Amino acid sequence: MTSQRNGRSDDLAGALQRAVEARILSADQAQAVLAAERVREPDGRRLPVTEALGYLGGLLALSGAVTLGIQYWREVPAVGRLGLFAIVAATTWLVGARIADGSEPALIRLRGALWFVSSAAVAALAGQFAWDVAHAEESVVWLSAGAAAAVQAGLLWRLRDRPAQHLACLAGVLVAAGGAADIAGGSAAVGLAVAVAGAAWVAAGCLAVLPPPVLALVGGGVAVLAGTGITADDWSDAAPLLGLAVAAVFVAVGVATVRTPLTVVGLVGGFGYLPWTIGHFFADSLGVPMAMLLCGLALLAVTLVVLRRTSLDVPAR
Repeated sequence: MTSQRNGRSDDLAGALQRAVEARILSADQAQAVLAAERVREPDGRRLPVTEALGYLGGLLALSGAVTLGIQYWREVPAVGRLGLFAIVAATTWLVGARIADGSEPALIRLRGALWFVSSAAVAALAGQFAWDVAHAEESVVWLSAGAAAAVQAGLLWRLRDRPAQHLACLAGVLVAAGGAADIAGGSAAVGLAVAVAGAAWVAAGCLAVLPPPVLALVGGGVAVLAGTGITADDWSDAAPLLGLAVAAVFVAVGVATVRTPLTVVGLVGGFGYLPWTIGHFFADSLGVPMAMLLCGLALLAVTLVVLRRTSLDVPAR
């Protein structure tokens, strides 16, 4: 960061020198402008301290809220519960809003973390309101919390390169989709809703319409695999097969389109679903050791295909 500031100062000094030589500015005026710019530049040594203070403040606020909830939550009136979440949401949002997009990377990271906490507090506020005020059932509480988080995080995200807000929005969408499906009933419906939302996220990541696309691929892919696993309560036989099929599709699409994050998600999913599938259908004959052996062979085979494709894509020198 120091070298970047020095580079900007050198560029400004060169521009002022050329202005003096062209008689646009006097030497005194150029010196005054350069001195004012150096005073305006932030002190990079203070940034790590500022970032640490922000994280510490957020951690203390969150820890205090959790401790209060564990020990005295039932004794706190509904207005106090809602007010606590509202204060946390507003404070973390306001502090993050003071950090502009052009700030130093340390401050950008701090803003993302603070706004993520703000989205979580908004979700808790909406869920608590549905529970205490509207006296809604549990599925409606989850729907309200997820929808509120998705909307608030989406507004903070606004399709910019803000990974924390991207992740918060995705989490809100998944929770809202699961809550809406739970109203219809059945874990299979919840799992399918989560998987469909994740698949839409993966498709958007492939089209590069949700920045950063890598997070869309990884987050959406994990959601699809998790949603498929949720259906196991109702579809105990079909769930592992569906998960294995999804993992295979991710690997195939990732290799074919050279999208390594999707390939990695598929490999991880296959590592989880292949032993599950074999153990579920062939527990008495093969057992866990054979399942692990087959997983290893499958992963090695896929790795060989990926390495072969990579070597073909590299141009010869």
